[in-house]
Amino acid sequence: MKKAETGLARQRAGRFRRGHAGSKILAQALLCAAILLVPARGRADFGTIRRVVNGTAYTLEQSELAVGVLSPVQYGLLDELTIATHPVLDLLLTPNVAIKGKVYDGPVALSLNATYIETFLTSARKTFPGTISLYSMLTVPIGRAVSLTAQGGYNLDVSPVAHGVMFGLNASFLLGPSDLVQIAVQDQWYSAGQGFRIPTAVVSYSHAWYRLRVSVGVAAGRFPLQIGDGGLRVLNLPVYPVIDVWWLL
Repeated sequence: MKKAETGLARQRAGRFRRGHAGSKILAQALLCAAILLVPARGRADFGTIRRVVNGTAYTLEQSELAVGVLSPVQYGLLDELTIATHPVLDLLLTPNVAIKGKVYDGPVALSLNATYIETFLTSARKTFPGTISLYSMLTVPIGRAVSLTAQGGYNLDVSPVAHGVMFGLNASFLLGPSDLVQIAVQDQWYSAGQGFRIPTAVVSYSHAWYRLRVSVGVAAGRFPLQIGDGGLRVLNLPVYPVIDVWWLL
């Protein structure tokens, strides 16, 4: 009789321990979810215009990570140094990297930038086009809600080789702590009689919700779309939608 009671007590203790362990795991999972979903101080919205990184000379803070569905992954190596790459393009045999170094931050902000992108997808001409760009960005904040950015620098196209310059303007407007509107225009000029390329203009609206950001907009310019293998047919779209979801961690 005592042995039976002892066995029953052990079974109940085992069920209690398993139930306690399950509750502990559930509590840990809920804690992790709370850490990810509860707004972090200073990250619940865009803040001031000096915290807007895309299209300006400003950089992410050290260890900050911006991860998007379609946009590049950006990481703050230092407060003044941000590195970025586009994982989707990397998977499509198109390696790319962008580095932004903020060299001055006072009444205005100045950054030096370097980007590289080249595609190694199958080409009918057996060439692998790509571009290396070296350029600077100068951002002038106007109060806490508006900034104007000018950029310009050198372009080197590879395979075939071509030399050119790129230049552009960006205007950013904070309509509120969580609402951002940006207007950007960019163009390129190449030597050897190539002249100006078709300029690109982008108008976008972004909303910040805790650590989540949602962007929608439209781009106008020239956007080649390859149809079929080997580039047998290429459509040049004059307008392209801009949609993305990204997180600032």
